[in-house]
Amino acid sequence: MADLAERLDGIRVHVRAPGTEIEAELRQRTGITLSFGESVYDFIDESALERALAATARLLWVGWQWQYRAAIEGTNLNIDADDLRDSNFFADRAKVEAVGASNDERITTTAVGMETFSVHIAPGTVRELPEDEFAASASERPPR
Repeated sequence: MADLAERLDGIRVHVRAPGTEIEAELRQRTGITLSFGESVYDFIDESALERALAATARLLWVGWQWQYRAAIEGTNLNIDADDLRDSNFFADRAKVEAVGASNDERITTTAVGMETFSVHIAPGTVRELPEDEFAASASERPPR
């Protein structure tokens, strides 16, 4: 199992938001790096950025799931629903809402059932935060 844990920790997913030059990378299950193409941040507003980041979160999740399934393919683990209890678990999981926010609470990300992602950016954030500060805030890990 240690080998599987290492493979899962080694998953890296790199995505680009559709129609933009906004990219994100997921590594070690929870580490996210956000980057913008040249001048993208200078000309984007909060609403467009919210949509792009929500799409990016969804793509990261899908990419991680794809690599996760590939990593466990050679094991005896079964991650699909085999009976009513499993089906109920998946149905309950689909209702779970997770919310994360940057330390300054300007950027909030919500996931429902890891299927529906939304991002809220406080008005004025893009004008008030330089690109590198925004990227760092959007990538912050919650304290443990």
